Amino acid sequence: MYPNYYQMPTRTESVSNRTMKVYGTGKVMVEPNIASVQLGVVTEDPSLTKAQQENARIMNQVIQSLNELGVPPQAIQTSSFTIRPIFDYKDGKPVNQRYQVMNTLQVMLTDFEAIGAIIDRTVLEGVNRVFDIQFSTDQQAAAYDQALQSALEDGTRKASTIAQNFHVVLDTIPLKIIEQTSPSPVAYKAFSASAESTTTPIQAGQIEVEANVELLYRYSFVQ
Repeated sequence: MYPNYYQMPTRTESVSNRTMKVYGTGKVMVEPNIASVQLGVVTEDPSLTKAQQENARIMNQVIQSLNELGVPPQAIQTSSFTIRPIFDYKDGKPVNQRYQVMNTLQVMLTDFEAIGAIIDRTVLEGVNRVFDIQFSTDQQAAAYDQALQSALEDGTRKASTIAQNFHVVLDTIPLKIIEQTSPSPVAYKAFSASAESTTTPIQAGQIEVEANVELLYRYSFVQ
């Protein structure tokens, strides 16, 4: 991710300029304990009122089913609600105007084994959009601290290796430590279905948390 750029020591440098810059990377794999899934209901009708009413009827059934499956009300949140006109075109002119209503719920879950059953049940109730299944952890801060520690150790090890190779003495404490902007946690997950399975299988996998640092060290030549 970051260039392996090192400022190589030379004897012509002034003492104040005798520095080397290294980069360290640390990664930690953690088990997710939170899942979220988007469940959407899309309805269309030439009458906006009918499209809205049908959408509301289906969504109320979906919410009731979620409650019956043990999902608490506080774990269900409307993430988007849109209404838009739709046209077919004939000879470049809009015809057959109708309206599309889309209502999407974000459902937060901690029981991963229930995700497949929830998807299957809500699809039977009328959900026709299932997307953006994400896994996360409430231990993100602790995992990042571990990754940051590994990144510091990685950078220190690189600086020590360079110093030994060029026969210079490295200061114990870096002149500067810069915490680099790290990418968002990557969740290694799977979402698949098969004809042999009676329930949509969902696998959480693991989450990769990464930290990156830039270290600036001062060094001196061996006398």
